[in-house]
Amino acid sequence: MPSYPKRVLGLVTIGQSPRDDIVSQMLPLLPAGLGIRQAGALDGLTREQVAELAPDPGDYILHTRLRDGSAVTVGRERIEPLLQDCLNRLQGEGANPIVLLCTGEFPGLRSDALLIEPDRLLFSVVRGLGVRRVGILVPLPSQIGDAAEKWKVLGAEMVFAAASPYRGHVELTRAAEELRGHPLDLVVMDCMGYTLAHKQVVMHATGWPVLLASRVVARVVGELVE
Repeated sequence: MPSYPKRVLGLVTIGQSPRDDIVSQMLPLLPAGLGIRQAGALDGLTREQVAELAPDPGDYILHTRLRDGSAVTVGRERIEPLLQDCLNRLQGEGANPIVLLCTGEFPGLRSDALLIEPDRLLFSVVRGLGVRRVGILVPLPSQIGDAAEKWKVLGAEMVFAAASPYRGHVELTRAAEELRGHPLDLVVMDCMGYTLAHKQVVMHATGWPVLLASRVVARVVGELVE
């Protein structure tokens, strides 16, 4: 039988690597033995340096996790160059495809490797379902405005709620109960940091079908690298 070169999957987080919390959600849907390389925009930075990347008023807000498990908020414009450096480095190490572990929009990123941006993939899946009433769960209330702008072209009735994936289940349950008050076709967990445990909380609280971003992405990546 012919011998094929081993695939190397690149994973880039807007926080610090490794993101075992996200990778653990994806691995069951990926082929065994797949090589994985990770890089993070905030790798090697001190707390003080990370604080300097906080968003200014009007910035596109991103919520992520540091290696110690703590959550931070950064501005997109300030970390995009760091993300581009990560892409360049992983591409140089032979990673292809490369997955951005964030559902935010990053129109300025470029890669010669196949770059998988979850926001585009997740939106396309939801649009393909033809649903009319969608609940969108994002990490922070301050992100709802940008999320509404992104999802409005879906042409569906939208309901938004916020709960960080890094603060336990109390906040998540409250947000899910907000969504429960609306007749929805499905709920989209619009952040790669949400886990299967988070999905189960939302499903139990709402009774609606739930799409988990990390699992949607993993299923597509699994097809590409199989």
